[in-house]
Amino acid sequence: MSNYDVFISYSRRDRAIVDEICGLLDAESISYWVDRKRTHPGGMFMEDIVNAIKNSRITLFVSSSDSNKSVYIAKEIAIAFNEGKYIIPYKVDMSPFNERLEFVLCDLNWVEAVPYSTQKAVSLVADIKALLHGERAKEMEVQTEKREYIDVLKWNEPRSGILKFFKRVFEDKS
Repeated sequence: MSNYDVFISYSRRDRAIVDEICGLLDAESISYWVDRKRTHPGGMFMEDIVNAIKNSRITLFVSSSDSNKSVYIAKEIAIAFNEGKYIIPYKVDMSPFNERLEFVLCDLNWVEAVPYSTQKAVSLVADIKALLHGERAKEMEVQTEKREYIDVLKWNEPRSGILKFFKRVFEDKS
């Protein structure tokens, strides 16, 4: 059971955009977790973030030149991907994803909100609501398996898991 409908991954420099999106989510009674709202000083913020990702149905990634530079945001998105979460990349500028993000997001469609406007945020929230409760809710019911990561820099080391991985991928299932 998820505690939150949406986990929001963003750069603090995009706070004005995120605040507007949060207001729209509140207006639609869509629950969300955003670090400025739930993490407390002196708390175990890394554990809080991981738990919030795991306990949310959707991960909304507010993609900007600032967020695309963040190692922490890349980790949040990787955790969401590994947990099989529904990820919505929401591009508020045309900056490219960094290599870490590109690896995870390369097969996903993103929502382009360039230039950003309130109307585009309203459309985003309507799409999220449709995913959660409306005609697209079935997309959210699809259970994905956790992804297994293999460190390609260590692929030839003993016990790297690469051979077992490829055996599983290419094994004849007939």
